[in-house]
Amino acid sequence: MTVFADWMRQALLEGRQGDLLAWDRLAPEARRNHPTPEHLWPLYSALGAATPGIPARLLHSSTDRAILAMDAFAFD
Repeated sequence: MTVFADWMRQALLEGRQGDLLAWDRLAPEARRNHPTPEHLWPLYSALGAATPGIPARLLHSSTDRAILAMDAFAFD
């Protein structure tokens, strides 16, 4: 799980929106971690409402039971 979460976190912090949109092809272990995308839709809704070109800010990062990333981001 951590390799996928780490990839997503870095892509968000670096503002790699093109990579984020192609997460299912580019992120390691993408479909193993998210066989269906509905759990990612709130993230993409926030990303779409953010100011273009401004990377996300990490507010919190943790893992629950070694299987669930609990990262929280702010989008300016």
